[in-house]
Amino acid sequence: MAKRIVWKKGDLVSLKLRDDLYTIGQMLTNPAMRFYNIKSTDGNWANIDLNEIEPLFRVFIGREVLQKLVDRKIPQGSVKPSAQPEERFWIKPYLNYGGPFPFKGGKLIELDPESGQGTATAPAVKENLSVMDDRDLVEKHELTNMWGESELRSRLTKFFDKGVDKDEMKEKVFPDL
Repeated sequence: MAKRIVWKKGDLVSLKLRDDLYTIGQMLTNPAMRFYNIKSTDGNWANIDLNEIEPLFRVFIGREVLQKLVDRKIPQGSVKPSAQPEERFWIKPYLNYGGPFPFKGGKLIELDPESGQGTATAPAVKENLSVMDDRDLVEKHELTNMWGESELRSRLTKFFDKGVDKDEMKEKVFPDL
């Protein structure tokens, strides 16, 4: 039976990436989660202030991440959650009807975490992002796609093993990256 993790904004979870590699995720407005440049070999966390730890990225996660990657909720008081506000800007990919990949390019949108507004109706801040003209925006902001367990595990493991944070889907959406 899958474990049940109840979503509560601000709560922290320990994610088991493999037997000797754990990291921390902070629940933001459901379903966004922020991850940090912190790891452990046993998933035991104490005396940590996430305000002092570099955030890596935040993405929308699917329920399977909670069921398959989250080892447990971190008890309140053992780790101080980050007080950093939620990021408001995301990249909404455009549909690519000409194939072979279903998305190509995108626009920068602003999501107010408190509004409950979805990505489909979020206002565009900048249309038609291009790597040539908007590389900094494309590199800085995450796509609005939902991350599953295997993709998230792979991205975090590669970062902790090799020091490289690479979003392979973003490279397909923006091939010039």
